[in-house]
Amino acid sequence: MDLGVGTSSGGLQEDDVALAKLLQEQERALYILGRGGREETAHEDLTDEELARRLQEEEDQATYQAMAGYGSYGLDEVLHEGEGTGTGSEPEQSAMELTYEDMLALGDLAGKVSKGLPPEVLARLQVEAVGNLRSSAGAIILDRCCICQVEFEDSDPATTLPCRHCYHSECVRQWLQQSKACPVCGKEVE
Repeated sequence: MDLGVGTSSGGLQEDDVALAKLLQEQERALYILGRGGREETAHEDLTDEELARRLQEEEDQATYQAMAGYGSYGLDEVLHEGEGTGTGSEPEQSAMELTYEDMLALGDLAGKVSKGLPPEVLARLQVEAVGNLRSSAGAIILDRCCICQVEFEDSDPATTLPCRHCYHSECVRQWLQQSKACPVCGKEVE
């Protein structure tokens, strides 16, 4: 078989493309011959339920394999691949283009990430009665706790954050176990 290999780089690329197309056509022909000349799907003898189950399994397997390929990347690379990495070999997919299943698998890869304050920082927060805080000029006390929306009583234990916002002690502790920021102003607690 003469492929007419060219001598210039442009001719060589054209020859490579021609060879690739020829190989694809041969592969398709062998595939069709192997199936007795039929081009129908492999699922033709299945009931609707069996077909749906098999297609779902194939889709799940494809998703699993695709996400398993993410294991070699860091989390940051998965979310930002194709953003100027320079290699051009990774598929360009942003976090906004990930499917729900991809996001779940990515979350499994990343694991649980704590976004709250460490226990030692929570332990440093002082608890004082709302009445005492009202008499001092240091705290910003509203009529009610912004977290639970219950009105403050003078005897309620309260905690004032460094930003001077005041909350029921138990409410703000639960909040700060999930988030490092003040619920009102968003300033991070240190």
